[in-house]
Amino acid sequence: MLRKVSIVLSVLAGLGLAVAAPANAKQDKGNQNVHVNKNVTVNRNVTVKKNVNVNKNIHANKQFVVGKKYNGNIWYGQNRHRWRGVWYAYGIGPCWINVDGLWFWNVAACPP
Repeated sequence: MLRKVSIVLSVLAGLGLAVAAPANAKQDKGNQNVHVNKNVTVNRNVTVKKNVNVNKNIHANKQFVVGKKYNGNIWYGQNRHRWRGVWYAYGIGPCWINVDGLWFWNVAACPP
């Protein structure tokens, strides 16, 4: 007898859950009106202006020889130079002179 009662109770419980589940689902939804408007506008107006200016030195075509004198100054290239135990970086110090955008060793200020 107990067995029959337990089966009947389990069937009733199963039916009760089956009826309660849809009722809860209906209550959760309620009145939900959702409107989604997706308006996407992409404007791609791209303007590219390229102006290239090239400034060339007067000596651009002339090949200088390292150690040779030019107008009383010596060309040592674009490297440092050692004079009286001190290294002078290219264009830095009192011994360099700027002639038309290039640095020459000034013999008058620092004789060899």
